[in-house]
Amino acid sequence: MRSKVQELAQLAYECVKQVKGKANEMDKINKKGKDFASRYLSYARKLPSMIIYNGLLTTVAFAKAKAKKASTKVEAKEEEKGKRGQGEKVEALAWKMLLGHLEKFLNKEGIKQENKDFIEFLSELEVQEYRYITKRVLDFSLWLKRIAEGEIEDEGKGD
Repeated sequence: MRSKVQELAQLAYECVKQVKGKANEMDKINKKGKDFASRYLSYARKLPSMIIYNGLLTTVAFAKAKAKKASTKVEAKEEEKGKRGQGEKVEALAWKMLLGHLEKFLNKEGIKQENKDFIEFLSELEVQEYRYITKRVLDFSLWLKRIAEGEIEDEGKGD
């Protein structure tokens, strides 16, 4: 039988392993994998303090806004015209993956349903539930930060 801490660490490790896999995949296509991994590391480092200072709901809304850039039609058009840099696309993808990892954690814990919007879910919670979930996500984000720092090479491009 494993403890809750071991389960958090294992899930965080799986998430970081997914990031490294995506980075390797990207390196084969456009050599942006290291930049992507570095940005993910940077955002994973910032996540716990963002949750503490801004609250979980505000942090999720911010991450969702940043991640949305990865999937807009405008981005595809701008990229074709050469107006949008690859750095912005990599940034949005890193936020999208980080947000996905938070949702994956909540889904695995049985706290959140997969088909419900993250912001809607958080905004409908009672105060005690919101505090509990914030604490759980903070615990997970600290493990995500620790594992990412140990597994991803820091290029210093994430800021």
